[in-house]
Amino acid sequence: MATGDGTAKVKLCDALVQNLAVGKVYRDHKGPLSGMDFTYDGQFLVTSGEDNSVYVYSCEKASRVRHLRCEKYGIALIRFLHNDRDCAVAASRNEADHLLKYWDFHDNKYLRLFRSHTGKVTSVSPHPYEDLFLSGAEDKCVLLWDLRQDRPVAKINGQGTTVASFDQQGLVFAACVGQPKLHLFDTRNYAKGEFTSFDLRPHLKDPAHSVQFSPCGKYLLLRTPSQMVLIDAFDGELICEYPVQEQGPSLPCFSPDSQYVICGMSNGDVCIWGATNARLVHKLEGHTALPTRACFNPAHALVVTAAETLAWWIPDTGPPAT
Repeated sequence: MATGDGTAKVKLCDALVQNLAVGKVYRDHKGPLSGMDFTYDGQFLVTSGEDNSVYVYSCEKASRVRHLRCEKYGIALIRFLHNDRDCAVAASRNEADHLLKYWDFHDNKYLRLFRSHTGKVTSVSPHPYEDLFLSGAEDKCVLLWDLRQDRPVAKINGQGTTVASFDQQGLVFAACVGQPKLHLFDTRNYAKGEFTSFDLRPHLKDPAHSVQFSPCGKYLLLRTPSQMVLIDAFDGELICEYPVQEQGPSLPCFSPDSQYVICGMSNGDVCIWGATNARLVHKLEGHTALPTRACFNPAHALVVTAAETLAWWIPDTGPPAT
């Protein structure tokens, strides 16, 4: 079913999720993937890899539409901007220069280079409709950037590696700054400091290395090296903890309706749980390495997972097995 803006809105349910099967496998990257993101309308997917390549795919045609290279800086993370398939923010993999790039894919040129981080960039979160983005890094600070300026417009100092993320309305952003604690800021009034913070020491053994809001805005999903928890975005109370093992940097994702959470496991499986009860709904099996990225498409019945290959999972509409 299509909406007025041309995007398909899919109603997810356990039966559909349990019916996901591999529809396509890509082997474009010659090495591990370092980043992956969909446009907000779900029409395009971008991936970056340690092979210094960026690929853009059409989700409707299930085809590759663009291949770009970044030999000088490499690419560690990549995120689309403003639902624009032609512009992204990418983090450098260059150990000597921890810059961020505002990249125009259409003309294959950098519109701006952002040089303030002095450690590896650990998170990038674009604002959903304004020319702003957040970055966290191993240099113990979160930076807020305006795409039109070379220098950050705000800096939040921490005690360790930082990560930060906007909510889907862009009104609030969350930051973890090196302690098992979560800080919430008003995007319009960040200069006043956090408006609340949650002490997560009763729930987390270590600081989070990823944080994200649910699409509905009610929950926050936090990932540490050994744990993954869902907390209430309004009072910081623990809702559930997911059974994940200690493993590498596998990043989780919500389904677009906030019903499900997905994350790769060290044995190559990708688990899909009920978001608010950590009930295992389905396992996607087939990868032979840790899937470092697993994402629901925001508008279509499609899941993409990234490990030794890029796998596209769609509902199996074939006849039932006998």
